[in-house]
Amino acid sequence: MTNFTHSAQRSAPVTIVLPAYFRRIRENWFNLLILGLLIHLLFQKDITIRFQLHDRDLVAAETSASPTGPSAKKMSSIIPIGSLDLGEEESLSQEDERLANTFSNLTFVLNPAYAKRKNVPKRIVARKIENCRDYVRRYAAEAQQEMRDHGIPASITLAQGLLESNAGDSRLARESNNHFGIKCRSKCRGCTCRNYTDDDIYDMFRVFEQPLASYQEHSKLLTSKRYRHLAKLGRTNYRDWAFGLKKAGYATDKRYAEKLIRIIEELELDRYDS
Repeated sequence: MTNFTHSAQRSAPVTIVLPAYFRRIRENWFNLLILGLLIHLLFQKDITIRFQLHDRDLVAAETSASPTGPSAKKMSSIIPIGSLDLGEEESLSQEDERLANTFSNLTFVLNPAYAKRKNVPKRIVARKIENCRDYVRRYAAEAQQEMRDHGIPASITLAQGLLESNAGDSRLARESNNHFGIKCRSKCRGCTCRNYTDDDIYDMFRVFEQPLASYQEHSKLLTSKRYRHLAKLGRTNYRDWAFGLKKAGYATDKRYAEKLIRIIEELELDRYDS
């Protein structure tokens, strides 16, 4: 009978070689922990700041009366008056500026519900509406002077200026001081003209030395044969003026009259008609 003796074999020790980056982590774990905490705190601080700014209502209510008109009414259709923060306007961040630049200055005047529907921050809505109000403050006196001289409602002049020039920010307004989309005509001798697009078609538009010159030319246009019949509507009938301008062919936009009326009523421009 054969005897089998089983001798136990000792296993050789296993050596695990960690990659270099694991060794660095093991050696510097404390520093990495501190760095992670700092990043976490910084991120939390940034989130808090953004949250507070987002919730702050920066829209200021403008309820001052026209020097010659009745007291202004509340603009409840744009921003609820109860939610207004009357503090100083806060500058927008670069991210907000980029978002703001995607909207026309008239977007939230022509469509007050758009901001809520699209969750546009109130600070951006406030900036755009304030741009429109700044335009009105800048040119209201000239619009009233043109009304006294030619019988054109100041509200109509201001609303057209706002709409045609995007509250003074359009390329035509900035480069050529043309706030009303006034085109060059064959009878315009000695006029300076420049090529711009109008409804995707290039056309020649007047160039003015200053914005007030375009206001004066606008009055000349509305007292020309094509529009002079509107004078019988009077200074305070801005609604009929708006539809009269559309019917006479001032613009190709089918909703041109409705837009003028919306601008006048949202910004209370009729107070300048008295």
